[in-house]
Amino acid sequence: MSTPRSADVVLYLDLDGVVHHEQVLWHPHKGIYMSPYEAPGRSLFEWVPILEAALDPYPSVALVLSSTWCIRPGYSATLKRLPLSLRSRFIGGTYHKRVHGADPWNLAMFRGMPRGEQVLEDAMRRKPRQWLALDDDLEGWPEACRENLIACDGTTGLSDGEVQRELGEKLQRCHEELLSVQSDIAPPSISTS
Repeated sequence: MSTPRSADVVLYLDLDGVVHHEQVLWHPHKGIYMSPYEAPGRSLFEWVPILEAALDPYPSVALVLSSTWCIRPGYSATLKRLPLSLRSRFIGGTYHKRVHGADPWNLAMFRGMPRGEQVLEDAMRRKPRQWLALDDDLEGWPEACRENLIACDGTTGLSDGEVQRELGEKLQRCHEELLSVQSDIAPPSISTS
């Protein structure tokens, strides 16, 4: 098994209920679309500009897709629907056929695992120095990593000002802690005076 790609700071990103309303449907002919009855007037990826703005000051933050979109329509097909500014940050997904296998039983096991456990398992494989998760699926997050979770309401996702504030604060904290670690391991400067 290959070593997963990693980064110093990783943001695990759910899509439904985070970058758009949670009421997303799938149809074999239409593909993925927003429910016109449960979320009238809403559109897919409508809050992506909010995420882009939040990440803009932190170019080293990498993204990992932690969504059922990893399975359907699939990781590559999902990334094609995102703007280049986000697409270029992705280093993988929490579900990958090379890691979890394509076997239907393994797929069912993965889907049955709480999102928090999926994310924690992936973080343990990738070993980033810092990680956060944006998600509206709040069930089953291990207590030890709840502080890494930025919880969204599935109907408002990133459009909620409180979620934006928390994301900004946690990204800033990760950035400061990373700078602190880097300055601790930086070689001493040589004085020429």
